[in-house]
Amino acid sequence: MEGIKKVYLLGVGGVGMGALAGLLKEAGYEVSGVEGGPVYPPMSELLQELKIQVLTGYHRENIEKVAPDLAIVGNVIRKDNPEAEALFAKALPYLSLPEALYGFFIKGRKSLVVSGTHGKTTTSALLAYALERLGQDPTFFLGGLLTDRKRNYGLGSGPFVVLEGDEYDSAFFDKRPKFVHYAPSAVILTSIEFDHADIYPSLQELKEAFRDLVALLPEEGHLVYWADSEAVKEVAREFKGHKLGYGFAGELKLLSRVPARERPGQHVHFSLAGQEFDFYIPLMGEHNALNALAVFALLMALGFSPARIKEAFKDFCGTKRRQEILALSPVVIIDDFAHHPTAVKVTLKAVRETWPERRLLAAFEPRTNTSRRKIFQEDYVKALAEADVIFLKPPPDLDKIPQAERLNLAALAEKLRKLGRKAYLCQEKEELKDRILKELGPGEILIFLSNGPFDYLPRDIAEYFGGHK
Repeated sequence: MEGIKKVYLLGVGGVGMGALAGLLKEAGYEVSGVEGGPVYPPMSELLQELKIQVLTGYHRENIEKVAPDLAIVGNVIRKDNPEAEALFAKALPYLSLPEALYGFFIKGRKSLVVSGTHGKTTTSALLAYALERLGQDPTFFLGGLLTDRKRNYGLGSGPFVVLEGDEYDSAFFDKRPKFVHYAPSAVILTSIEFDHADIYPSLQELKEAFRDLVALLPEEGHLVYWADSEAVKEVAREFKGHKLGYGFAGELKLLSRVPARERPGQHVHFSLAGQEFDFYIPLMGEHNALNALAVFALLMALGFSPARIKEAFKDFCGTKRRQEILALSPVVIIDDFAHHPTAVKVTLKAVRETWPERRLLAAFEPRTNTSRRKIFQEDYVKALAEADVIFLKPPPDLDKIPQAERLNLAALAEKLRKLGRKAYLCQEKEELKDRILKELGPGEILIFLSNGPFDYLPRDIAEYFGGHK
């Protein structure tokens, strides 16, 4: 963008804003930012490594001190934020995160957008990783850090940009989903389920957002969609261009899966147009087989051969906090982002499938605006019952949700006990840590489930057991 040298990011400590800061820095801009309080790992480590100055605390005078050519306003920033008010008062140029992505990194590239309620991070990460292995040098922007480089972005010289298409709002001045700014030439639609109750009052409104995304595709574009979901098929039906369904239905049919025991992963067998194919992916569970099928489908649509795609998949590094294995011996410890009941259920089933003979313990913290509410009270019972032992911990600021709307963790624990599971409700980190250490035995599996850092307990427990992979 012409005339821009100094860029200042408000809310720089988030995963998305930190990635944008990294992209801008690599593109040669002078980048700094501000956060309301301390920035925590992994973004604190990334910003420090990139030597990006981060101010702490929002103050009007910061705008004058930094004197940016452009400010980028994260969606954590509200209208009454003192620095936002200073931007308006001085009439300084500003953009939302998705507007900045479009202006700096999407325009002029072929935009591949991965969207859906579940699986966006893993699927977009696999797509970016595979395109790298296929020699395409893509630019990419993800919701989770690739474990092989501890980055969730990359600035490439190739024709493609891979984007995790977030349906959450863009900024306080633009309540549309971020993905409407991404000018897609191809879309993967993994799933549609009710979520983000603070933004979307009903499933119907959420479906409308995904319709808006699909409507942005040009006729010569590509739509890859999960054909086992009625909600997804309803949205996909409206696109008249090239589209491929995947799953047990659709053109790409999942035929079988064989879990690998020597290292967590699976061999996947599928068919397309009367031909059968297979590949290995180092990810667990049926849901990840489907995520990989979606990427396989899009790469084939873009002209890559099955043999080359198979080769590109086999060493996928995965992303942090998505089935991230922190220890394998003497116990297995896994850190995972799952928080929606569907994601919780399929993640626990995936772990159980990989190690069927071992006892499975799950620690769950309902941290999102939706999961803290009683919307999914009964769904969480069914989801968490996939584990043998369940630890529940109230999230921060649960008291901000009205009592009548709040997820009842005590009732959840009681229902799990009635199903024959051990279930503990622990109010504080140390209480939870003590209970876990008393319960967890050699060879058993412990998985943490939260979209937040869970008080950094996953790392603490892994270090207690030696953190040996």
